[in-house]
Amino acid sequence: MERSEEIQRIVERFTKACAAGDHEAALGRLSEHAGTLIIGNDPGEWWHGDEARAIWQRQLEEMGAFPVIAHEVEAWEEGTVGWASCKETIASSGATFDARATYVLRLERDEWKIVQIHWSLPKPNVEFLGRALTTSLDELERTLQVEQPDLSGVLAADGTVTIVFTDIVDSTALIARIGDHAFLPLLRQHHALIQELSAAHGGTVVNRQGDGAMLAFSSARRAVSCAKSIQHRVASQLSDGSPLRVRIGIHAGDALREADDFFGTTVHYAARVAGHALGGEILVSSVVRDLVAGGTDVTFLEGREVDLKGIEGLHRLFAVDLA
Repeated sequence: MERSEEIQRIVERFTKACAAGDHEAALGRLSEHAGTLIIGNDPGEWWHGDEARAIWQRQLEEMGAFPVIAHEVEAWEEGTVGWASCKETIASSGATFDARATYVLRLERDEWKIVQIHWSLPKPNVEFLGRALTTSLDELERTLQVEQPDLSGVLAADGTVTIVFTDIVDSTALIARIGDHAFLPLLRQHHALIQELSAAHGGTVVNRQGDGAMLAFSSARRAVSCAKSIQHRVASQLSDGSPLRVRIGIHAGDALREADDFFGTTVHYAARVAGHALGGEILVSSVVRDLVAGGTDVTFLEGREVDLKGIEGLHRLFAVDLA
């Protein structure tokens, strides 16, 4: 048995991913083995395998970015098995608390994966977090049924849809600059703003991932108008004293609808457009530009040709004039 600096770093990065709301990175460290076990703070938080992944993913979404810092991490390994324990500091409801966590890991295809987690927090979830969390598959199913977005109104008469992607630029650097405690309320304000403005412009928030969101509209013009409102509100309300910048990409076309989500080339294209946008910029495809051009409320800057990863050829994109 020997101390393991590698496992120590993994636990530290895992904790930072949870703190930043990077759910993909956090879930990616969890083993997919049926015997994987997560033990939480409340009596009902004892889950195995697929159930553990599904419910914990939901809890991460419910909590959003979570201001937790791991310290005094102690990690060991022997052969293909490793374990770690750490003391944590968590800020919640205006107070700071001490907590503890233990982890068991095993090597899977030469990569350490977590097969057991046990968190010990100082209070029940409701008292500690100020809200209840999903703790069972039945609760998860009921919640998803209630929260399932209504996409019936976001398709145009011809069956097309306008997809909008938003994303906070350099959020990891921003967290390092202003701290977890300052970033969490900022992120919540950002999410609330996106929800409010998409509804006000006749759109729907299809899903949220970390500090980004995918929106859908039946009208390209309303989508662009919503994007402009988002950028103006972010600049006027959320960027005072903090360098918060949001990038937005928009594309329109046919999309595959499956339950409460959209898939296909149009969605993929819109995401790639957003990836080329700068902080504070709205970037649209030539399709959206042609649909919106001619009105008096939207003007575009000179287009630029770019490569879109995974999509053949050069593509001309246009930035919306926000002046």
